[in-house]
Amino acid sequence: MNFLNPLALVALAATLVPLLLHFLTLRKPRPFPFSSLRFLKELQRSTARRFRLRQLLLLAVRMALIASIVLAFAQPVIPGKIPLVGTRAPASVVLIVDNSASMGIADVQGERFRRLQQYAERLIRSLSAEDEVAIVPVIPNAPAQAEGWDSPRGEVLRLLSALNPQPSQGNLSQALQRAALLLNRSSHAHRFVLVLSDFQRSALAEAPPEMHLFDGRTSVHAVDLGEAKLSRAVLVLDSVALETQLRALGEPVTVTVRVRAFGEGTAEAMIGLLLGQERVAQQHVALRAGERRTLTLTGTPLRPGFTSAVVIAEGDVAPIGERCFAGFAVPEPFPVGVITNEAARPFIEAALSAFPAQVLPFQPQVLSSTALEAENLSAFRVLVIATDDLREVSLQRIEAFLRAGGGVVLFAAGGQSADLLPRWLARFGLTAQQRSFPPTQPATVTWADKHHPLFAGVFIGESDGERLPETPRLERLMLLSGTVPLLRSSAGAVLAEQRIGQGHLFFCGLAVDPTWGDFPRSGLFPIFLVRAVLLAGPAAAPVFFRSSGEQVALTLPTSADAFTVREPNGSRRTVPSLPLSSGTRIELGQLRDIGTYELATLQGAPVATVNANLPAAELQLEHADQETIAAWFRQVLSPAASFRYIPSPEKLLSLSIEGTEATELWQYCLGLALILAAVEVALSRRLRKDETTPPP
Repeated sequence: MNFLNPLALVALAATLVPLLLHFLTLRKPRPFPFSSLRFLKELQRSTARRFRLRQLLLLAVRMALIASIVLAFAQPVIPGKIPLVGTRAPASVVLIVDNSASMGIADVQGERFRRLQQYAERLIRSLSAEDEVAIVPVIPNAPAQAEGWDSPRGEVLRLLSALNPQPSQGNLSQALQRAALLLNRSSHAHRFVLVLSDFQRSALAEAPPEMHLFDGRTSVHAVDLGEAKLSRAVLVLDSVALETQLRALGEPVTVTVRVRAFGEGTAEAMIGLLLGQERVAQQHVALRAGERRTLTLTGTPLRPGFTSAVVIAEGDVAPIGERCFAGFAVPEPFPVGVITNEAARPFIEAALSAFPAQVLPFQPQVLSSTALEAENLSAFRVLVIATDDLREVSLQRIEAFLRAGGGVVLFAAGGQSADLLPRWLARFGLTAQQRSFPPTQPATVTWADKHHPLFAGVFIGESDGERLPETPRLERLMLLSGTVPLLRSSAGAVLAEQRIGQGHLFFCGLAVDPTWGDFPRSGLFPIFLVRAVLLAGPAAAPVFFRSSGEQVALTLPTSADAFTVREPNGSRRTVPSLPLSSGTRIELGQLRDIGTYELATLQGAPVATVNANLPAAELQLEHADQETIAAWFRQVLSPAASFRYIPSPEKLLSLSIEGTEATELWQYCLGLALILAAVEVALSRRLRKDETTPPP
């Protein structure tokens, strides 16, 4: 026998109240003077026996009355069907619906999630009106979705039809916990939890904590929808990365994407890169099942501001893995002051004119060599300095510009600059020494740090151990030491990077002067000049990659009280910030949609981008075997709960709610209480009558 409300049994202690009252109200016989007792002794004995018997019977009736009322509230249920009395006991059924991304896959039997909905609806409609039923999605459609009991053909069917696969990975153990909370509020003795899922190995890879969910009244069924094979070979894009660190207008951007194949046979697809709405690159790929490949796609952004970057796959592609997002922001063109002498000016102007004006990522303004002392330098973000007319006051202004956060690209020079520059650089830990070489035995540029953003991606196909494709001749130079070199000649380091205050300094020991060598005429010079200006200028907005469904908090270098967030669906919201010593922290919350989240200041300036893609684990598409599924559930369920693995949802349709043939006895307990109440009233009246009637 089971009790639906076992806590009510505590009230059985109330059955002792009539017994206590019985002993407290016992009355001692009072003596009456009488002439002779000889004829009354037999009458007294028989009357006393009848009176005590009726009192004990009344006591038993009262105790049974209280017990039957308590049992009625405890709602006892006995298994099996009593002839003419027992019926099928109502059941509480919880359907845990896996609506993670992998359920959107189509196999030989069709799309898994649509099949799940069909089988679940038919099962719900087969339940009786007295049964309770609830839907618990593994990934709720809303952050705080209310879950409760509904009638089988009511609101629960609407909730089931409204569900769709979500672009994230669900947590099955949390869904079981929510189901346990529902069953704690259940009013029926028979309880069933049906887990409808494709049971991906990645979802069961991490052993759950021992939760000991459910009691002996609960049966848990794992209904497997993932055993069927895929109908054909398909590809998925399971990860993406933005390789380019230097993001600027007109600068190529490189995106890498990893492609995987599943199913049977060979899958072919065209993988393309879209910047904005324009396809800028594409590659054809053909993979056999189980193979993977990493592709590199390159495009050039032509507009400043936020730029959407989407890798799409067309062909034999699974719908859940047909696109990845790698959006970024391109800084607005910024003012650059070019302070040069007559010898260097034509080379610098030629280097800048190599780029179309509409895609030049900065706005250069050529100034005279005296501008360092006369101009308002705060109007510029970066200074390019190539002059031999530097003086102490000029170097002081350069240092102040750097410490205020500006960027400087400084070239070696002759004249009085040759004497002042080494002493000035020594203030920041750099040692510079001028060297000359005969024209017949010049030095040459021999090595560049190809991993530094300054040269990353410039020398396509060249490895670190190979020589540079171009080695300019150098007759004069300033050798540098005391820092990590970015460019080396056959004589030593000639390019260094240094942080001074909040500013960024690039010092090149090669002058923009043909008498020093061929460097100004080489193809290396314009590349170095433009990329050094970009790196010394405003930092590009950082790019983050996260998984959809993840809770995200970021620390940003930009200081502001609040930021705006543009979500992939186009909606905007404002998020407050928390100032820290390391930057500004913001809480984005859960990334519910895949796509690019654009973070900007309240004035609209780009701050960062967050790209939410499907979790790579959800795209593994590896089905767990029956032993793995059973072992996982044994970790979660209590030993008292029963577990059953159902290998196919077709068997779910023939599944009867076993063990629900039973008899609920609460109504019979209530009826017995009414009968006992009537008997108690009759016995009480008879006893009172006997007490008031004198003996004959």
